[in-house]
Amino acid sequence: MKSSKWAGLIGLMLLTGCAQSVGTSQPFSVQSQANVYGWISVEGYHPPVSTYIEVEMCQDFENQCLTVASQQYQGVQLPVQYSFLIAPIQAGKGEMKVIGKLYSQGQIIAQNEQKYIFREGSQKVDLRLFPIEIETKK
Repeated sequence: MKSSKWAGLIGLMLLTGCAQSVGTSQPFSVQSQANVYGWISVEGYHPPVSTYIEVEMCQDFENQCLTVASQQYQGVQLPVQYSFLIAPIQAGKGEMKVIGKLYSQGQIIAQNEQKYIFREGSQKVDLRLFPIEIETKK
């Protein structure tokens, strides 16, 4: 019985050593970052139970879209507000896109994208999603 108490006490002391915080002399700077935010909306009513929204921020590099951040919203009523904090290293040369997609039962039913040029500070980029044609199999 005594050995199990000692083992528990030693284990607890080891765990508290892992949870120590280390302070820094200078606070983390966010001055060079960009806060990109906005509203995502779509025409018509889409029940939040069967839909979800995906919004992503990507770096436009040689005709490719390299995703640097993404978010999903499920079970929310549209419009919905999104926000990304982007560092300069994520922006590459600065040419970026904000892409929004509305899914229903696993298929994209509406989408849109907006070009964005990286710059420090806050910038509002609203997305209005437009319906796409869904091919039906005959």
